[in-house]
Amino acid sequence: MFFLKKFFSKKFEISELEDALYENGVEPKFADIIIDTLSGEAQELDIKDALKKNIKEKLNPQNNIDWNFEPNTLYLIIGNNGSGKTTFIGKFLHLLKEKNLKPSVVAADTFRAAAMEQLEHFANKMDVPFFKGTDKEDPAAVVYKGMINFKEDNSVLIVDTSGRQHNNKNLMDELKKISNIIEKNQNQFLNIKTLLTLDANIGLASKQIIEGFQSYVSIDGLIINKVDSNAKYGALLTIINDFDIPIVFEGYGEDIKELRMFEFEKYLDRLL
Repeated sequence: MFFLKKFFSKKFEISELEDALYENGVEPKFADIIIDTLSGEAQELDIKDALKKNIKEKLNPQNNIDWNFEPNTLYLIIGNNGSGKTTFIGKFLHLLKEKNLKPSVVAADTFRAAAMEQLEHFANKMDVPFFKGTDKEDPAAVVYKGMINFKEDNSVLIVDTSGRQHNNKNLMDELKKISNIIEKNQNQFLNIKTLLTLDANIGLASKQIIEGFQSYVSIDGLIINKVDSNAKYGALLTIINDFDIPIVFEGYGEDIKELRMFEFEKYLDRLL
């Protein structure tokens, strides 16, 4: 699936490998580990094991934690435009129902009617209670009313928000207002989780997005969407190393079932 695999079955030039690593989102400090391993241990029987060992020694292990899904939890879903939020929520609803939880949805993207319609389609298809605001309504007000609406009879609440650029202060202030409303009215929930969606194809630009959102709201987990053969998958090494935020999910297709929990060992297998 990913670019490094071809290098295990043929002779290669280090400069060629270095270019491929950078093109696929691998930051120089990790590219150096890979190149040094391949250069110094090229005669080993299993070069992949050597690579995995060296990469794991470099990374921050605190990012590899278990993620539990529990009743009475609110999930606030945030992200840039085009990062796959709506598709992820559809897949997340399917997963929660498979775990015998009772999800509901609040659609607070009042500035993009198509987003609410798509989300409502997912909710209706899976027989999930759905609440939405009116066109151009204050998103924080929608979230508040949605929380009240689902106060008694549902165990998990998913709150969608509009896609926003991390460097747009007005939109980020709006997101902070939504987060504050949730915190002030969270008594009905045992847990509040904020999940940030990222497009795998943007590579190392994800760092600026995470930093931008993190400066306004606390982020509990990351979702990497659009993981396919064209994704700059190597950038996840840097995300894992630089941020104390777990990667929770990978979305890798359009089907409602194509969502998997992120597992570091399996990620390395796919990368290498």
